[in-house]
Amino acid sequence: MLGIFGAVLGAAADVLLLYIPGADLIDGSYGFLAEIPAKGLVWGHFLGIFAIPITLAGYRMVCHALEPMGGNVAWGVFGVVVLVFFAGVCYHSSLVFVAQALKGGQSIDNLRIYFEPLGKVLMFGFAALSLTLMVLILSLKTRYPRWVGLFNPLFIYLLFIVAYFYLPQVGNILLIAGFNLANGLFLLISWIALRNKNLLQ
Repeated sequence: MLGIFGAVLGAAADVLLLYIPGADLIDGSYGFLAEIPAKGLVWGHFLGIFAIPITLAGYRMVCHALEPMGGNVAWGVFGVVVLVFFAGVCYHSSLVFVAQALKGGQSIDNLRIYFEPLGKVLMFGFAALSLTLMVLILSLKTRYPRWVGLFNPLFIYLLFIVAYFYLPQVGNILLIAGFNLANGLFLLISWIALRNKNLLQ
């Protein structure tokens, strides 16, 4: 539940930091950041930095649920989760400086080398971890019922992408909050599936 709380706060931070109605989120220019109000930048920046890592509390229990397949593998997965999350926090925290540069009419071309690689680590790491969780849950012995593997964070996020194109008024918000919201929904599904099991035994 603590992990779900962190993910919800992280999603709220993303909306504060990034949301503008009707913005083009996939053109790669980041131009919409110039329109974000100053209060949104400040609150979104700091809330994300402190809230997103709380989500790791939920993934600690996910790894407990994976332990029947081998503790070293389960906690190896957790180590990679930590790495991806910290890349995500660093990416999140860098966007306020991109926004300030754009607000000042400056080019961000010289800044891209500092924050875009972090975004790629987040994106590919998120996808790889989600698919890994799916394969492990569907094919190996864990404490999860196998159906949970189909509700991994990547598949949830893909639904947000579909909503962005076909229901843009809702999808615009879902895509912005997508990484944290998908993690929160996966942790909620995990809690539902595992709530009657004591994972600390």
